[in-house]
Amino acid sequence: MSIKRKFILDTDIGPDCDDCGALAIFDRFHKAGRCELLAVTHCTSDVLGADVIAAINDWYGVDIPIGQTTREGFLCTPDVMRYTVPVSEAYRKTHAPAKTEPALTLLRRMLAEHRDVTLVFVGPLNNMGDLLNSGADDISPLTGEELVAQSVREVIVMGGNFVNFSHGEYNIACDVPAAQLMTEKCAAPIIYCGFEAGEHVMTGATLEGCPEEYPVRMAYRYYLGGKFVRNSWDLVTVYYAVNPDDSRWILSDECRIRFGDDATAVVTEGTGAKTVRFADEAALAGILNGIIDGSADIA
Repeated sequence: MSIKRKFILDTDIGPDCDDCGALAIFDRFHKAGRCELLAVTHCTSDVLGADVIAAINDWYGVDIPIGQTTREGFLCTPDVMRYTVPVSEAYRKTHAPAKTEPALTLLRRMLAEHRDVTLVFVGPLNNMGDLLNSGADDISPLTGEELVAQSVREVIVMGGNFVNFSHGEYNIACDVPAAQLMTEKCAAPIIYCGFEAGEHVMTGATLEGCPEEYPVRMAYRYYLGGKFVRNSWDLVTVYYAVNPDDSRWILSDECRIRFGDDATAVVTEGTGAKTVRFADEAALAGILNGIIDGSADIA
């Protein structure tokens, strides 16, 4: 029997709805015994995002800790709270507000307690930056850099654009210093699922037929103004994380990837990084829709 891979998901639930589909994928694979999702950390200052995480986890019967960034004023304006407010309100009708702990505390605790963990980032990299900058504490005598070197198998990032090198992709642009820090101080190999990997993979249409109270359906509906189809940047990233052995994944040669001050990707010869995309985007859209709408079995 193969050993289940361990994951921590870091998400910016709020500014886009595809994070919710990505979490649904993780929850379904976790419940099917295909992986172990240790925790979810939230990287925006909108604390209602933690309720959305809790609502999706509760829908799937997944009981894991949730970390919330302590950063203030980061991605929490009304324009990026289109679905966190109504989903949180619905969740709190039957639940207490989501229980959270500081994201950095949770990351350090999980990495101190576990080995061979894969970190998956589908939002800005501020929590990763905080982790790498952290010092020894009562959780561990190791610094954040040392914890990553000891306990992280690899890092998978939705970030960068590796087709249009003049495009400063959103997740990188939101916290360029954190992204640059990761490229310099992360000892684990990094796989980038760039903007191009999910840009043309359109998913969500089949959510319309799901129960109205399904939190993922709610998020897509409120974010898209009653519609359901959205690009699949975060879903593609998480699907690669949980199912990397599909022969249709195309991995680049190993290289070095850095980010300029304008958030554009700089790819040079070297080691430590690769990019990935799926060969058949139409087939991938069907796979992802089946997972998030519940029609596909996860064996």
